Amino acid sequence: MHDIKTFINTPLNELKKMRVGEKVELLTYKKDRKIVITKQDQGTFHVVEDGFEHKEFRNVEAAKLEHLLKQLKSVEFPKNRKYYMVKHRL
Repeated sequence: MHDIKTFINTPLNELKKMRVGEKVELLTYKKDRKIVITKQDQGTFHVVEDGFEHKEFRNVEAAKLEHLLKQLKSVEFPKNRKYYMVKHRL
């Protein structure tokens, strides 16, 4: 369980350490909404939003991932103070 203030930095730091194909899931406290980020290459990611809205973002560059996470946070985690982060390693 993590504080919502670390919603951007903690997943980005974990993704830097991960290998291609590994995933990070960001879940709400109730675990009814989530964002799944899969590392495709060293510089690109696949992001799936599964909550209020269901969207896929393919080939997101590392530089644009931070901005995308800020947008998704405001949609999927609007009033949350805590979130879960689950790492899926190969």
